[in-house]
Amino acid sequence: MSPRFRSAFVLLVGGVVLVFVADGLVRTPGLLVPRDFLEYWSAGRVNLRGGNPYHPSELFAEQKRADPTRADAVMMWNPPSALALYMPLGACAPRWAMLLWIGLQLAAVFVACDLLWRAYCPVHRWFAALVALSFVGTWWLVSYGQNTGLLLLGLAGFVHFTKNERPLAAGACAALTALKPHLLAVFGVLLVTDVLTRRGRATLGAGCAVLVLALGIALVANPRVVSQFIAAVRTPEEGAVPLSEWALPVPAYWLRMWLAPGHFWVQFVPCVVACAGFLGYRVYKGNTWAWTHALPLICAVSVLATPYGGWLFDLPILLLPVLWVTARFVRNGTWLPAVAIAWWQAAITVTTYAVPGGLHGYWWVAPAVLVTCLWGRAKC
Repeated sequence: MSPRFRSAFVLLVGGVVLVFVADGLVRTPGLLVPRDFLEYWSAGRVNLRGGNPYHPSELFAEQKRADPTRADAVMMWNPPSALALYMPLGACAPRWAMLLWIGLQLAAVFVACDLLWRAYCPVHRWFAALVALSFVGTWWLVSYGQNTGLLLLGLAGFVHFTKNERPLAAGACAALTALKPHLLAVFGVLLVTDVLTRRGRATLGAGCAVLVLALGIALVANPRVVSQFIAAVRTPEEGAVPLSEWALPVPAYWLRMWLAPGHFWVQFVPCVVACAGFLGYRVYKGNTWAWTHALPLICAVSVLATPYGGWLFDLPILLLPVLWVTARFVRNGTWLPAVAIAWWQAAITVTTYAVPGGLHGYWWVAPAVLVTCLWGRAKC
């Protein structure tokens, strides 16, 4: 048997077994559907038939059909271009779509971690998977059925292709970060200002082309989706909680609660300051600017300064700075600090599940994750 035939045979048998296992899971009555997954599935389903994916009653009708215990709608606030990704989900039965979605997110996390590790350390790639398994964001991403694995993959692809001088591919990957632009506002602003360089123009152009294509797909199914999104953000329908009323685990929210509880704009001040600071730093670095070296800090600051979001399931983005500092230790042959970082991340993960509470109460998790990055940077 030739190696190629043997590999094809193994893949075929493995695929058949996987389908049978998945079918068994789908048929299990006690299988729980992650809360946030249904917002993507229902939004894709509603937009696919030309409805309003930003209307709570339309989403709730689909979510209730998939989960009869659902008491209210979970809104989907991603930009309209994201619907090109969610519409294929909406075409599937909810439980099958859930398995595909979670599998996609996990694959995105592990592929992203491998790409990042290869960018920062040429050896011991298996350690990247270990860090991903211990990381708090990976577990909460799966628990809630969120989409942040794709944002991490976008960042990792951007790093990988930028390092290999392929700006078009880097820009196409960067487009994935537009699923939640508020989480990576600093990255987005710097990406736009990089248009002053030839490579930056190619990267930005490729990213914009991907987003335009995605938006076009969403518009084909529902030509009114852009106006529906704008209307929902300006005046949410009954049953949708406005962003200004969210209790959040981020410094910007607590700053607003301390200074001016009734003024939502205050939550954007840290983000604006962070963007301005990094713009100044970008100008200062000039031609010595290197995305691969700057991006870990950009991601860390972006998450800490985000005006909203920043939930536990948004934290897979922080795998970039965590892997960056861990890879530095491994590359230098100092394994003890690298293992200590993995154990610290695992301890954070266990603590978040062991200590119950509202999601907004986990304000300490992102700083705790980044403590090891600061410590590691000082030690390297």
